[in-house]
Amino acid sequence: MRTIVLNNRIIEYDVKYNAKKNVNIRIRPDLRLNVSAPRWVLKSQLEKILNEKSSWIIHNLEKQKQEEKAEKYNVFENGHAIWLFGMKYRLYFRTDTRNYVYIMNDQIFVCSKRENDLEYAQGIFKNWLKDYAYSYYFEVLNKYKDKLRTKYKIPDFSLQVREMKTRWGTCIPSKKKITLNLSLMYTPQKYLEYVALHELIHFLEIYHNEHFYSIFEEFMPDYKERQVTLNREYSRINR
Repeated sequence: MRTIVLNNRIIEYDVKYNAKKNVNIRIRPDLRLNVSAPRWVLKSQLEKILNEKSSWIIHNLEKQKQEEKAEKYNVFENGHAIWLFGMKYRLYFRTDTRNYVYIMNDQIFVCSKRENDLEYAQGIFKNWLKDYAYSYYFEVLNKYKDKLRTKYKIPDFSLQVREMKTRWGTCIPSKKKITLNLSLMYTPQKYLEYVALHELIHFLEIYHNEHFYSIFEEFMPDYKERQVTLNREYSRINR
């Protein structure tokens, strides 16, 4: 994560380099920037572009901040804003000859065989999201399981994905089972990583004590920052 000062305001942004010709800027739900840029663009050139676009960036940051105060969250209705991986999308329902979901730019389309049946279409989306979550969550869990195994003994475990109102995740060591909240699909990956590591450490230490947090800090030094931001910026999606 980089920072830049625009109009006396510190702005955090991520950069991804690609083969495209233009610099593109997107504002995330946590009011940070996602910037994509050609591989040949230097940091100084990128910062010059951001400064040139500072008025647009500040204006839209404030606009999104105000819009989000008035918006509902995770209401799966046609044209409503939802989040996936921390990015803002618009959700649209369409009628088609089969049931499927696809993403195009900043839009998610849910195609259903049943015309004007919103509840059925919502179920298609949730099933797609849950299937996606299983493979995505396992990938992140296994990454941190492998890191922990360099020093600690972590058992093989089963994964459950479900909607939870008050917790991001749980671990039952006696059953070798981890449960993760489906709503983590709406957050940036770094917060899924925080929850995944948290639950994996419970295989080593049941209680939230000094030993637990010493392991946490060893493998994720910024875990406190991730915890605070996750609960501050994304707790609304569980309501």
